[in-house]
Amino acid sequence: MVSDPMSRQEPMEDSNILSLKYPLPHAPKSPSPLIDPAPWHCGGEVLHVTFRADKNNMRLLIPPPLEMGPNPGEGAVWFTEWVSVSESKPDLAFTHPERAVYRECIVMVGCQYKGRGGLFAPCAWIDNDLTYGRGLIQGFPKKTGRVSLTRLHPLNPRIGGKRIGAKVRGVCLVNAEKVAEGSMVFTRPSEPSELPGIKLFLLHRFPTIEDPTRAAVHELTAGRVADVRIADVWAGDGDLRFFDSILEDLPDLGQIETTGAFYFSMGMSILGGEVIYKYV
Repeated sequence: MVSDPMSRQEPMEDSNILSLKYPLPHAPKSPSPLIDPAPWHCGGEVLHVTFRADKNNMRLLIPPPLEMGPNPGEGAVWFTEWVSVSESKPDLAFTHPERAVYRECIVMVGCQYKGRGGLFAPCAWIDNDLTYGRGLIQGFPKKTGRVSLTRLHPLNPRIGGKRIGAKVRGVCLVNAEKVAEGSMVFTRPSEPSELPGIKLFLLHRFPTIEDPTRAAVHELTAGRVADVRIADVWAGDGDLRFFDSILEDLPDLGQIETTGAFYFSMGMSILGGEVIYKYV
């Protein structure tokens, strides 16, 4: 009996490949990696709409060992527009603004890990491959879509800026289907201290090529951020809707109740993350 010589090969270390901090493309000296090393510096506008749904439906979206949060059934959706650069390409917003600016929609469910409250993101859509690749590394379930968010402008005679009565709407379309829509009517200025906490827990999982039911990487992660800055916070009356989709696996939440909304400007540096639980 002759064994397969491939099965006896020792793992090889390619110093060129190992020098790559993140994948795509697999070229050691490529001038255009999909993902630059962290930190990643972000700033943008956020429409934050909170909601409540049946706690049993929400529980199905949270992977163990995460547990329901202190207020079971609570969740939130973000519609955002960001400008983002890496430490190694701080001028990206100037040299390639089409790459540095992106929009996203994130569905989040309230949860906790060992008593530490936070949010888990079962769904997310983005319109830029830079943040798509970065999301895979972090553990975000990002897919490509088209996200739009109202832009207020103080010099527009009919739209105006942030003020009582101003209105903003976020819309997420995937494959020409509307999957989520949120809106807010500004009612009063607010403060950062009024905003719900945003500590994200993420599921970082990649299956093996041989068997998709087996994971090559399977771990629960938590993001690490620094220099978080929040300003120009407004509270308002919110509205949130999810839509049936043929192609998208949207959460089956049943009837939802919109419980509030905020609009604010935010900046931060994403340092990477930490593994808090390993499944394999």
